[in-house]
Amino acid sequence: MKAVLFDLDGTLIDSADDIALALRLTLEELGMEEKMPPSVRSLIGGGVKALLERVLGDDFREQHVKVFRRHYIGNPVVNTTPYPGVMETLRALRGRGINLVVVTNKLEELSVEILKRLGMLEFFDLVVGGDTFPEKKPSPLPVLKSLEFVGVESSQALMVGDTSADIEAGKRAGVRTALAAWGYVKLNSVKPDYIFNSPADILSLASQVSGA
Repeated sequence: MKAVLFDLDGTLIDSADDIALALRLTLEELGMEEKMPPSVRSLIGGGVKALLERVLGDDFREQHVKVFRRHYIGNPVVNTTPYPGVMETLRALRGRGINLVVVTNKLEELSVEILKRLGMLEFFDLVVGGDTFPEKKPSPLPVLKSLEFVGVESSQALMVGDTSADIEAGKRAGVRTALAAWGYVKLNSVKPDYIFNSPADILSLASQVSGA
């Protein structure tokens, strides 16, 4: 294994509370407070537009995305934290010389800012957002472009994420895939190659693959 690609929300970081805050402020500004769901955690995945479409249904308008982004960019790391064990796992993978990449459907600039504020940016060779390339997950394009950047073959990489979009993108790019079972977990019929219950499981797999 020479590269591990990570989703961000629900995989590396628990950002549900801050996404919920941005959503509440957005709905208040739009005069749609009654649309606020009791829980946002199960609605996360696919980016801002997908979230708003799930919440607003037929009331969704494209301009609502800009309102949400304005509120989220203003409060990106109020309660957001890395999941337990993530920092130690990233540090250990780096110590083994493994390339690390973030492939998220969140905006690239926002993702970089969040990682920077959490002291995580230094671990990654590349951060790919939903707006970095013409297509986002579940398209394999972000995964393939990331591997091209770090110079790693698909057969030597692993995609770790908590949604079907992550698993589908990885499979379509020819990389092994793993479900981050500690995250928000939105999975359809697609089957990951592995199911990890903690970030430390990534290290165990890396050791098995390398024979360490």
